[in-house]
Amino acid sequence: MQTSDRIIEAATRLIKKNGYHGVSTKAIATEAKVNESTIFRQFGSKQGILEAIIERHSDIPQFEKLLKEDATDNPEVDLLNVSQQYRLFFHKNADIILIGIRDKGMLPELDRVLADPPVKLHSLLVEYFERLQKKKVIAIQDERLSAMSFLSMCYGFQMSELIHRQYQSQLVTEEEFYKHSVSLFVKGILSQS
Repeated sequence: MQTSDRIIEAATRLIKKNGYHGVSTKAIATEAKVNESTIFRQFGSKQGILEAIIERHSDIPQFEKLLKEDATDNPEVDLLNVSQQYRLFFHKNADIILIGIRDKGMLPELDRVLADPPVKLHSLLVEYFERLQKKKVIAIQDERLSAMSFLSMCYGFQMSELIHRQYQSQLVTEEEFYKHSVSLFVKGILSQS
């Protein structure tokens, strides 16, 4: 395993356990079995490590591919694919998401770094909805609000799943939820006048 990978994994474990403020670069170095100077040489700062963690776990390239290259311009198909990628992102990145929730508001730079991927995904969805409107596939609407509505639906379910997994799975599966919710969402954007 490369040194940078060991540092990122060590930092992720420690930040998850102790919060961003509760972890020093010295502790990360000890956990990763490297000199503290190696951390500064490779990442510049503790925030640099956090940015590397988030970059490593970002699914923005996959979302770009789904909404641009692989898009069918059939909103039900494309949005189901996006919701599937969103689910995978949440499952794969539960630790990072919980770090963001745990330390929300404590450090503005941290909040900015953690907010960047959802902002980029929102922009990708806005572009997608604009394209579908120009092609007259969906009704004219405020694409910013449509994108936010779709993301809020996905985020709400996944956060509930993350926090209340043992109870929620008894109510409805992820697959059931997304099939039903995407279908309702698409009906809404197709029928608006």
